Amino acid sequence: MSKKALRKSNIREIFQSKARFFSILLIIFLGVCFYAGIKATGPDMINTADTYYKDKNLMDSKITSPIGVTQKDLDTIKKESYVKQAEGSYTVDIAEKKENNLMRLMSYNDSGKDKLNQPRVVEGRLPKKSGEIALDNRAEEMRKYHLGDTIILDDKEKQIKEKEYKVVGIVNSPMYIDQVSRGNTNIGKGSIDFFGIIPKTDFDLEHYTEIYVTYKNTTDLVSYSDDYKKAVEKNEKKIKSLLKPIATKRFNDLKQDSMNQINKGKTQLENGQKEIETAKNQLSDGKKQMEEQEKSFELAKSMGQPVPEEAEQSIEKAKKELKEQEEKLAKETTKLEEKQDELVEQEKNVADIDKLNYAFYDRDDNPAYSEYNDNADRISSIATVFPVFFFMIAALICLTTMTRMVDEKRGEIGTLKALGYSNGEIAQKFIIYATLASVIGSVLGLLLGFNIFPTVIFNAYGSLYNLPPVIITYYLSYSIQSIVVALLCTLLSSMIVLRVDLLSTPAVLMRPKAPKPGKRIWLEKIKWIWSKMNFNQKVTARNLFRYKQRMLMTVLGIAGCMAMIITGFGLKDSIGDIVDIQFSKIWHYDATVMYNPDATKEETKDYEKKRDELAIYDAHLALSQKTVEVTQKGYKKQEVVVDTPKDSSKLNEFITFNNRKTGEIYQLDDTGVIINEKLSKLYDLKEGDTLKIKASGDKVRNVKVKHIVENYAMHFIYMTPSYYEKIFEESPEYNVDLLTFNKEISEKQEEKLAEELMKTKKAINVSFTSQIGKAMDDTMGSLNIVVWVLIVSAAMLAFIVLYNLTNINISERIRELSTIKVLGFYDKEVTMYVYRENNILTLLGILLGCVLGKLLHGFVLQTAEVDMMMFPPDIHVISYVYSAALTVLFSLVVMFFMHRRLKKVDMIEALKSTE
Repeated sequence: MSKKALRKSNIREIFQSKARFFSILLIIFLGVCFYAGIKATGPDMINTADTYYKDKNLMDSKITSPIGVTQKDLDTIKKESYVKQAEGSYTVDIAEKKENNLMRLMSYNDSGKDKLNQPRVVEGRLPKKSGEIALDNRAEEMRKYHLGDTIILDDKEKQIKEKEYKVVGIVNSPMYIDQVSRGNTNIGKGSIDFFGIIPKTDFDLEHYTEIYVTYKNTTDLVSYSDDYKKAVEKNEKKIKSLLKPIATKRFNDLKQDSMNQINKGKTQLENGQKEIETAKNQLSDGKKQMEEQEKSFELAKSMGQPVPEEAEQSIEKAKKELKEQEEKLAKETTKLEEKQDELVEQEKNVADIDKLNYAFYDRDDNPAYSEYNDNADRISSIATVFPVFFFMIAALICLTTMTRMVDEKRGEIGTLKALGYSNGEIAQKFIIYATLASVIGSVLGLLLGFNIFPTVIFNAYGSLYNLPPVIITYYLSYSIQSIVVALLCTLLSSMIVLRVDLLSTPAVLMRPKAPKPGKRIWLEKIKWIWSKMNFNQKVTARNLFRYKQRMLMTVLGIAGCMAMIITGFGLKDSIGDIVDIQFSKIWHYDATVMYNPDATKEETKDYEKKRDELAIYDAHLALSQKTVEVTQKGYKKQEVVVDTPKDSSKLNEFITFNNRKTGEIYQLDDTGVIINEKLSKLYDLKEGDTLKIKASGDKVRNVKVKHIVENYAMHFIYMTPSYYEKIFEESPEYNVDLLTFNKEISEKQEEKLAEELMKTKKAINVSFTSQIGKAMDDTMGSLNIVVWVLIVSAAMLAFIVLYNLTNINISERIRELSTIKVLGFYDKEVTMYVYRENNILTLLGILLGCVLGKLLHGFVLQTAEVDMMMFPPDIHVISYVYSAALTVLFSLVVMFFMHRRLKKVDMIEALKSTE
């Protein structure tokens, strides 16, 4: 045989064993597609958002002050060398009259000078002149406003020059990337419905409400990266130190001006009091004179002396004048008292000036920005485990398939050796075969994986975020990893097996391998079982133990796929259960009212009266909420909310404290604190351990962990008021009111309730558990799409694994199957001869897969969880049923195809002797 003939033989091999070639190609394709696609999704999500932020020049920092920020502040920041751009901006929260929605109006300058936080136009255009507004796309989705509509503002504070605005555009903003939340406000119902962008010149404010800043050293850094966060933090420290003396002087000047006004007011008050005192004395003297005059008239009348009519009229006129003076004096006194109250309030405000400071915010302070990062991190976490396991199963099957191919070609290898071909020339067939299958499968897998998975998963989050379409990136690292692993699975495995055959002599190779000798199995020793088994059952049992390697490969292959399907369904269960457990089983309250810390006793009474008048709640509980940091050495810092109820005995009506594993219910007491389970995991805490916490501006405090309870969202420490006083050396400040409703209420009723409560000066924000749960449910629902991608991919792999293993099984035993067919077995009996073994191995694989699935599910949960969240670790029974049913279904489908193949077996050809 010439080298040309050998090359033809090599190429012909692909066409002669198309089923095997495509099964290897397909399994490599699936493995690479899944591995590269899932691995690329997290980075693609981050890259898409980062490109959008850079394109729209999203701010790095925002600087605000309760009394606004000045042009001087802006000029000072602009001069700094590390500052790329700084802009003053206006933001006002205001109501519109049509449906009483709350809007956040933001300034926009069409001159081209302002380049930060550029909106993205969805429809129409941006405002160009006074009286034009571009509206948040959420307003259109809520069917509130459309292009061409007119908005009428309810501007009681006179902060905006125009009262009516025409909608000229629908926009998105990089500052609000989510579809729902637009932040909170201290007016109306407490939450913003949508934002609007109007010309900068339409604002009638003395100072900017905020300054936005971008930095030069963040330009080339990726948003969300640690390097980016460190750079922003470093820059903010510089600006803080830069503005500190300016802020101090400004607040001192403001304090001095306020004190001068107060002193002036006090002088006016003293003068007024003197004038009123003089007027009172004059009024008193006038009354005395009138009384004496009246007495003299009465005496004259009693003595029969006539009193002139003019004199009586004069008395009546004097009385009237005195009454008018008295009323005027009363009004002046009331004005004076009001002025006095005003001065007291001004003095209180002056005292508060010392507390004023510039506040610094970065992108992470935007909940939607941080939440998007958490979602991308979850995908990346899943991608660290699931694709690797997926690839391991694919590698196992490829190894088995290529090993079988080399075994089948023993005779051909021997013939070629006998004809004088070198080992390298003989190996070419297997190198070409394995390389082509691996490379073609890998390239197709990379093309599809990099495009399909990120797109499908990113689109799943489309209902949550208003970002541009995902930017597809082809990652060289994942591509190289995939191709190398694919070649290792096929090429290396075939070379290892081939090496043994190449060292053998042609005479040995040209004879088929002797079949494995039949051996007695352990089951035969159990006579009472063996004796009751029929012929087919005995053959099945012997064959299972005769081909131990095949049995192991089949069980492991099916178990691996089963484990991945269970993990997929288990993730769906865990994700779906969070909201229901957290907001029904653990939290029982319906609303949280945040208190104004500066509210007076009278304002507190007004709130309580209003709350009771609404008659919508069954119970309420005053709560102290304080944010602290856990500062355990050697661990990452975590923010934790310390909850201290005013009445500890009532807390269990609002929150259930139970041990997740034992179900035991706990009560708060004065000997320690209750913490959530995820917090205990992060810091390796057990009951009785000490936890170090630190509030802002306070020293480190030690608290004793009394109990660890079930909780899935955020971190909490619960303690009694007396334990709080012992730890913090002060009484708790009750700043929250929890409410449980006596009936279910609609979203509109919730908005009305919030609006009514916030009319009082005590309530500054009202949030509802139903809305928080809905937002969380939306986020978790989007993650379900990811889970379905995992389930479908694992199911496809399971089908190919079953097909490959069954195909190998039949190919290896074709002579045996032909023999029993010659002996008179019907087609169905021949199929069942093989499938009895397959059914048993499938069942064993399903059972082992259940155990592996539970372990893999737990491992994936541990890696997919973010610090502030815990997933319920339980898998529903029905998920095991679904996974097993899918595996059995694929087994039956494969059996159908194999049955058709066995019907067409050429018995004479299969039984020909190779001697």
